[in-house]
Amino acid sequence: MSGIAGVINGNGAPIASGLLDAMVAATGHIGIDGVKRLERDTAGLIRFELATTPEAVGQFQITEDTDSGLAIVFDGRLDNRADLLMTLGSGKLGSKATDCAIALAAFQKMGDEFLNHLVGDYALAIWNPARRRLICARSPVGWRPLLWTLHHSRFAFATEPATLVRGLELERQLNEGAIGEHLSARFVTETDTFWDGIFRLPPGHALSFEKGAVRTWQWHIGPFEDNMAMSDSDHVSRFQELFDQALLATLRSAGPVAAHLSGGLDSSTVVCRSHQLVGMGKTPEMVSALSVRFPGEICDEGEWIAAVEAQCGIESEAIHGAPFDPGAMAQWCRQTLHLPLRPNTAGTIMATSDRLRDRGIRVLLTGEGGDDWLNGSSGHWPDLLMAGQLAKLIREGLSSFPQMSVMQSLRSTLSQSIGPLVSRRRRERMLRPHLDFSAALPTWINPDWAAYVGLAERWQAAPQPPRFDNISMAKRHHVYSVARRHVNIDNILCYAASRGIELRHPFHDLRLTHFLMGAAGGMLRRHGKTKYLLREAMRGTLPEVIRSRTTKANISAPIIDGVTASLRERPISELECVKRGWVNASALEKAQAEHVEWRNTNDVSNIPSAPYAPVWNAIAIDMWLENTACQ
Repeated sequence: MSGIAGVINGNGAPIASGLLDAMVAATGHIGIDGVKRLERDTAGLIRFELATTPEAVGQFQITEDTDSGLAIVFDGRLDNRADLLMTLGSGKLGSKATDCAIALAAFQKMGDEFLNHLVGDYALAIWNPARRRLICARSPVGWRPLLWTLHHSRFAFATEPATLVRGLELERQLNEGAIGEHLSARFVTETDTFWDGIFRLPPGHALSFEKGAVRTWQWHIGPFEDNMAMSDSDHVSRFQELFDQALLATLRSAGPVAAHLSGGLDSSTVVCRSHQLVGMGKTPEMVSALSVRFPGEICDEGEWIAAVEAQCGIESEAIHGAPFDPGAMAQWCRQTLHLPLRPNTAGTIMATSDRLRDRGIRVLLTGEGGDDWLNGSSGHWPDLLMAGQLAKLIREGLSSFPQMSVMQSLRSTLSQSIGPLVSRRRRERMLRPHLDFSAALPTWINPDWAAYVGLAERWQAAPQPPRFDNISMAKRHHVYSVARRHVNIDNILCYAASRGIELRHPFHDLRLTHFLMGAAGGMLRRHGKTKYLLREAMRGTLPEVIRSRTTKANISAPIIDGVTASLRERPISELECVKRGWVNASALEKAQAEHVEWRNTNDVSNIPSAPYAPVWNAIAIDMWLENTACQ
């Protein structure tokens, strides 16, 4: 991740002297390859450089068309460059054109509709001086943050919160409603941040600022092809084709590429298939595999990692994350205004990023997205019922409940198939699962404060999925814009970028996800087993012990250890969110005690029932509040 920012005066006044410099100075943690500025009277654009593609190295990454005056800042990567260059035809662009220049040329030719032709991971902004209009947009599978604010007639946007808060000297007021969602562990509002007056542009959305007004819209809503009638073998071959395409696209780099290897299905697929693509001559160099190790802990994946190493004839580089350091994370919050990194990722992402930087590697592939897109569910059962495919529905139902009798399986299958069709409540519970909790407030949240910030109303107001012809597509579409993702991931992306590392996720490739939107549900989950399609597609690619694996690593241990370390310095009763009356200390103390007791035994068959995320969320908010000077 690199970064972009900009400011527009809607009243036509020139940009204040030194304002762009102040925004840059506020964002010293990114921009490894330098910072570019473009100032044109009422508008100013900023690009924080991190060159990871061959075309980006040595290029000026604010592109301006001298004839029209159009200017673009672009943070990201286009994965369909060849198709776009063919569509745009011959002209000023050549095969070595930057992704930034291609995106601007597409906008010049197609207008706002150009977004429907871009494939990749990006956030962008285009300034049209003739119309005094700015358009901002994020890709549907967006991992590039884009924040914005409007104060009087001044509009500003940025990748990083510090660029806006410090750079514009904004008043630091809290959005307690968004904080309440985070503390309750049910963050669903796509557009809010913890800062009052600073908003987020969700993935697959666009924004325009013109004549002093902001307009936002969701441009990525389909249509998606219905592949439910496709045969099993066609599903497998199509998935293989699209995954290879996604993997090759994310391997496009100006230098060597690394891949995270955890031993799970998804990261193992990335490494093992990359190895095969090298053997087939489709990519010249094998990725460097890095594996995080926790020797002696229940979260250690050593035996699975060893299976991949043997399959590919490689030796992954072991990463041992340092213990969670509350002081270092407090400094991180002060520097970036981000939440602290979670204890299970802090030591590992820090060690991984530093190791890659030392080796001159700037791109790290992950298996992120495999769970989101391939786990499957029973969400397609109502579609089977409506299509009259009763035999198929019954077969799937019987195989999904092996522990039940035949009659119990039939009752459960029919209930999950008919319920969403005849009951609005059941349908909403399927498509908006967070509403299951809105009637019963979490025990650790103060009910008076919850009523004050309107928590239940916020959950109810969360965006509805777009309308589709079948329920399964509506259920799957939420993966494109999981609101809690930015709370959990943005600080990780920022840390990696601050070390010159870009994270890429082949499973979130737009073309692959479009196919999976319409895939038959029985190809995703079959016989009660998740990721059936991936398992079938990776026969002969994955070690069989991993391809047939049904377990996942329990990552609770480093989180509990990190939380315990933090609580030694400040107990739960002294946390700011407790003192402000937002959460109940006794409920969090009970959860902490249960998990510490479990940590002493690491008995995977007796995991505590009390959720643990709220304990860390309270600590994270406390650390964030103390180090960002919020009111």
